[in-house]
Parts: sequence; structure tokens; C-alpha cells
Amino acid sequence: MSEEVDAELAALSRVPVDRIPKVLAFLTARLLVEGVIVNDHDPKRTGPANPEKLLTARELAQQLALPESWIRSEERSGRLPSIRAGKYVRFKLSEVEKALTGRRLER
Repeated sequence: MSEEVDAELAALSRVPVDRIPKVLAFLTARLLVEGVIVNDHDPKRTGPANPEKLLTARELAQQLALPESWIRSEERSGRLPSIRAGKYVRFKLSEVEKALTGRRLER
């Protein structure tokens, strides 16, 4: 291992046990936001979790020409599919479009 990785691991070993869940949630959110996964079979291979970009509520609102407040409200009520990691919420445009199309057909 490089000295840089050793220093990072040493810093993580000093995290108090009761804070580990928060650290894991933060790291999971960061991976989610950056769209990176690590292949379990080949740890050196990383790549996009999904080629489709994950959008913030603001980006989704711009794509759909809808108010951001409406996007957030619909997500909180469970009517829009989203991906949550801690406080972070992201959307896949294709899944949201499918959900909205389904709602339109039900009417």
C-alpha cells in the first residue's frame, strides 16, 4: 500500500465506534453522488454504477420544466422514484419519466 493510503486508514482507525454509522452513511452518499462502484471481484476496477447520471432535485426540475418544490414534495410523498443515501436524494430521469407516464395513463 502507498503511504497515502496507510495515512488514510490510520485516520479512519481513530473514528470513535459510535460515529462509524455516520461515517459509513457519508461514504455511501459520496459514492452515490459520484456514481462510482467497486467491483468486488476486481478491487482495482472502478466505474460508473450506472451510465445514467443521477440528478439532484434542482437538475430534475430543470429537465422536466417543473418547480423544484413540486419535485421535492412528490419525492417525500413517495410518488416519484428516488435514491436516498442519508440526507442526499438523487433521481434517475428515465425512472421519473416512467413514473410520470404511468400516472398520466392512469387518469
